Amino acid sequence: MNWRYKALLQTSIARMPMSDHIYYLVQRSIGQLKKGQFDPQEWIVAAAEMLEWLQRGGHSIAGKRFLEVGTGQALGIPLILWLCGAEQTVTVDVNRYLSATLVKESNEYFVRNADKIHQIYKAYDDGGFRSRLSKLSAFSGDLATFLDLIHVDYHSPADATQLRFPEHSFDFHYSYSVFEHVPPLIIAAILKEARRVLRPRGVLFHTIDLSDHFFYGDDSITRINFLRFSDKQWHRWAGNKYMYHNRLRVAEHLKLFETAGVSLERESRAVDERSLEALKNGFPLYSGFQSARPEELAVTALQVMGHFPDLRSDDVVQAHSNSHAIEWKHLK
Repeated sequence: MNWRYKALLQTSIARMPMSDHIYYLVQRSIGQLKKGQFDPQEWIVAAAEMLEWLQRGGHSIAGKRFLEVGTGQALGIPLILWLCGAEQTVTVDVNRYLSATLVKESNEYFVRNADKIHQIYKAYDDGGFRSRLSKLSAFSGDLATFLDLIHVDYHSPADATQLRFPEHSFDFHYSYSVFEHVPPLIIAAILKEARRVLRPRGVLFHTIDLSDHFFYGDDSITRINFLRFSDKQWHRWAGNKYMYHNRLRVAEHLKLFETAGVSLERESRAVDERSLEALKNGFPLYSGFQSARPEELAVTALQVMGHFPDLRSDDVVQAHSNSHAIEWKHLK
């Protein structure tokens, strides 16, 4: 679909009563969630990358607690974390988009492809992967029962800048394709709250998609198409709740982590060659982006892993070791 038509459709739906329900039905009929075409493969790849980074960094996930910022419509990564031995994932979202239907379809995908999925995550198997897969195969129940099965605590609407969990509650703080949809001041506040809720030696892992998301439905444009517009023009096209994009480039995202006090252990950037070629051949940039080098503007994916150095002092570690255990079931 031409991106302009999609933008107009999203803007129109966002203004309607029961807009979220209507938008979901549109996605299921003609969009990326079309019945019979929903594919959790993206989350499978993303989770494998995250686990590989954590393992290489010496971070074990077995028996650990994760905080996910931005649940979305299904539970791809939290499900994988449970399969690999994580104790619990608490997932928060400002919008209650989680779909019981999509969770069911995702579970069915995992059951159908059990051998393939186990092979992908074999290196992260704590010894119970196959047993947990068997539980997925035998499962029949509602969404609440499924969340209990895979040790997921879902909170929505929830504000990731002001969580009601005690200090030092989580071992990992992560998001997947979320920060690009969040205003920079809110990202800063989310990272500040991450510092509060992470345990000593806790780790942040965030994957950020810096590309124009309209590209995924219209490959006639480049991944940097939105850089041609002023803020006012872009707001007219994508200022609705379904397509807001902050358009921050890689240096601006990294500055947010630096300002928050995050020490990066590892960083990865992906440059889109088609976008880079367009930039070198006169792609019409809005003046606000013209001072950046083409190689920076063409970065369309960023992954970062880091920690807060001041959370690793002996005093904080000792304070945490003396703290009481948290009964997670009663935090809902």
